[in-house]
Amino acid sequence: MVNRKSMKKNNGRKKKRRQSFFPMVLITVVLIASIAGFIYTFSLIRTLPSLEELENPNPELASLVYSSDGKLLHKYFLKNRTYVPLTSISEYVPEALISTEDLAFYDHWGFDVRRFVLVIGENLVKGRERWHGASTITQQLAKNLYLTQERTINRKIKEFFTSIELERAYTKDEILALYLNTVYFGSGAYGVEAAAWTYFNKPANALTLPESATLVGILKSPRAYDPSRNPENAVNRRNLILSLMGKAGFITEKEMEQAQGSKLALDYTPVTNHGKAPYFTEYIRQTLKPISRQHDINVYSDGMTIYTTLDSRMQSYAQDAVRKHIAWLQERFDKSWTWPENLKNQVVRETPRYRELLNNGRSAEQALRELKADGKWLNKLLHDKTRVQVAFVALDPSNGKIKAWVGGREFSPDEYQYQFDHVWQAKRQPGSTFKPFVYTTAVDKGIPANHRILNQPLAIKSGDTVWIAKNADLKSGGLTTLRHALSKSVNQVTVRLMHEFLSPSEVISYAKKMGIRSKLEPNMSISLGTSEVTPLELASAFGTFANNGVWVEPVSINRIEDKFRHTVTEYKPITRTAIDSTTNYVMVSMLQDVIKRGTGVAIPYRYGLNIEAAGKTGTTQNLKDAWFVGFTPQIVAAVWAGFDDERIYFTSMSYGQGARAALPIWAGFMEKCFADSTLGMENRYFHMPETVIAVPVSRSSNLPAELFTDDVYVEYFTSQGFEKYQSRLLEFPREEDGEELFEESGY
Repeated sequence: MVNRKSMKKNNGRKKKRRQSFFPMVLITVVLIASIAGFIYTFSLIRTLPSLEELENPNPELASLVYSSDGKLLHKYFLKNRTYVPLTSISEYVPEALISTEDLAFYDHWGFDVRRFVLVIGENLVKGRERWHGASTITQQLAKNLYLTQERTINRKIKEFFTSIELERAYTKDEILALYLNTVYFGSGAYGVEAAAWTYFNKPANALTLPESATLVGILKSPRAYDPSRNPENAVNRRNLILSLMGKAGFITEKEMEQAQGSKLALDYTPVTNHGKAPYFTEYIRQTLKPISRQHDINVYSDGMTIYTTLDSRMQSYAQDAVRKHIAWLQERFDKSWTWPENLKNQVVRETPRYRELLNNGRSAEQALRELKADGKWLNKLLHDKTRVQVAFVALDPSNGKIKAWVGGREFSPDEYQYQFDHVWQAKRQPGSTFKPFVYTTAVDKGIPANHRILNQPLAIKSGDTVWIAKNADLKSGGLTTLRHALSKSVNQVTVRLMHEFLSPSEVISYAKKMGIRSKLEPNMSISLGTSEVTPLELASAFGTFANNGVWVEPVSINRIEDKFRHTVTEYKPITRTAIDSTTNYVMVSMLQDVIKRGTGVAIPYRYGLNIEAAGKTGTTQNLKDAWFVGFTPQIVAAVWAGFDDERIYFTSMSYGQGARAALPIWAGFMEKCFADSTLGMENRYFHMPETVIAVPVSRSSNLPAELFTDDVYVEYFTSQGFEKYQSRLLEFPREEDGEELFEESGY
């Protein structure tokens, strides 16, 4: 028989044990959950940015390249970002940002509780799967600087803690500045300064109210509200932000209405833009490589500021002169050029497409025929091959600072498939522009500028061949002074001068001292400029003439600063005395004659440039290269015109010689420089040392003259040259029976 009383007793005990067990389980679960939460939170906190990282954010910054007159030329970057303080940002930008993103920004501590609760309620009502809209500006900054863009609970917790730490480490204005300098504005622009230049071509401190609202509007969706791609969307978004600014009290109703009614006025510069002086800034980038290694600098992300020597005004004038004249040259070449069939075939055979057809089993004849039948492809190939190229470089001879630089045609891959810089990468024969080094060597050895040499061909044996130099006009003559021969670029006199008085090694020595660095072949033909040099070398060497015989190494950078505005390196020119100042002045006077009455006479007569200037034209064999190098006491500039493929050449002296193909660019550049009063390019005389001896001389008799007539000019001598001149006069007295001997002797 069951004892009910004992059963009830046992059931009561079990019930009490169960009742006491549940609190223990609950406590255990809570304890485990707390420990797990603590471990989870601790593990997340360990992955948060350190205090040092928070206090020293290191966003990637673009390096800026400036001209000597303060114009931004270019940027080097992985991300197009330039840091500026809040004081350098238009006040409308942070006001627009706060009105749109975080109205309580100055009141919360990094996390807006009230806004968070309201947004959660709104998201629940609307049934959104992904909750959004509650992040403060500080939270967004935390995400942009230190966290990922993933939408997970882990990241949101990290964002919460990081934003609190940011509020502890920075003031509100510092947080605003960090945010505006790091956020992405579309079109490759990171930060408000880069965005201001990209969309409006101005600094951030110059942004107007509607421009500021436009930029802030982009932040919601850089693609959807990019004003360069979707102007209508951008204006609608801008006007919404302007209304929010009015509602928040940042602007008046009148200001809001005026801004909303304004047109979207962009001055858009895409991130792919090569800047104002593309060939020059690419040269600067190459120049920076050893400096970057030496100072452990990343030019693409460390926010350097490179202050260059280039003058933006001179650069503009150089580009205009090149653009204008190259069109004229191209037009005349295109009208006269006919492709020789054998050259056309050679060009086709050199293409990758031809080699590909051979690899695919076509015979050489089949491949050539197939490609020549493709008219569109062939025309483009031949078109690209026959584009006239130009190099122009100008520098200040007193300090070597480069002022203008054009390395070729437009720096545009749409027109040309590569950007080969003809200023410093292209070595070409200088032709007659090399002759001044020959004459400098002679004058410095004591040969007077009025010494006469026979203008007749000279046969020179070289191995098994005989070389005979001819004049450009294929004419010859009698005795000719060195001064006249240089001004008229007489080849035969130059060769005879070298043969009778000089050696190739002597000429090379002088050219090297004056700034030529390329290898020069020690042969007689060097007198006519057969060894290749670059335009930059020639400009540097002619700068020696302009600088009283002192060579100064070309300089492209003045100073480099790091992102904290500390000077990393500062450039000082390297100089050396290359030639005697007296010799130098005699040469300057001879090179002035090139412009006054020689091959450069178009400068004063055709272009109306009545300035103290000197220079030399040059045209190589078969019209492959056209040159002009000219200088004043303040500026020296070298111009080259030709083709990348040396099998292609100008077809006529009427447009393809140095005086027609290159000189006009120099003249056009100088004309604008002298017309610009801000450049201070006043007309100055070349310095004449006291040691120079000046004597009136008759052009017809080459004898000293007492009265100035049209036949008389002032000849300049070194002391050694004057002694030689006097000794020859004594040797051949001016008597009726001696005049013939005098003429034959060179005097």
